[in-house]
Amino acid sequence: MTMRELTLEEKNLIADFAKQLNLEMREKLLFDLNHAVVKSETPGGARVVFDIQGYMRPPYHGQHSYGVEGEMLDDDNANLSVLLFADEDGRLLELEFLRWDGEHILRPRWTTLKIF
Repeated sequence: MTMRELTLEEKNLIADFAKQLNLEMREKLLFDLNHAVVKSETPGGARVVFDIQGYMRPPYHGQHSYGVEGEMLDDDNANLSVLLFADEDGRLLELEFLRWDGEHILRPRWTTLKIF
C-alpha cells in the first residue's frame, strides 16, 4: 500500500479533536499526529489508517473512539459523521467518514466541520 503525508485538512481536524481531550490524551494524540503517515485509504477517502513512525502496533484486539465526534457536509450537502479511533494502547489508528444515506463520499466540505 502506498503511504502518503496527511493533508492539511486531516492534520487540522485531528488537532481540533485533540483540543477536546484531557492533557495526557491530547499530548499523545498530537505526538502521533506529528509522526504519522497515511498507510491506506479506501476509495473516496472514507477510511484513513495511520502508521506512526517508530511505533510497533500490537496485534489487533479492537479499537476505541477518542470520545469526540465531528460532523460536516459532503459536496452535495449530505451529512457526514467524522470519527477518530485509537488502538488498544491509545495510539492514533484510523479516521473514518460515514455518509448515512449509503452513497459514496464525494468531497467533504471542511469548512462545515463541527466538533462535539
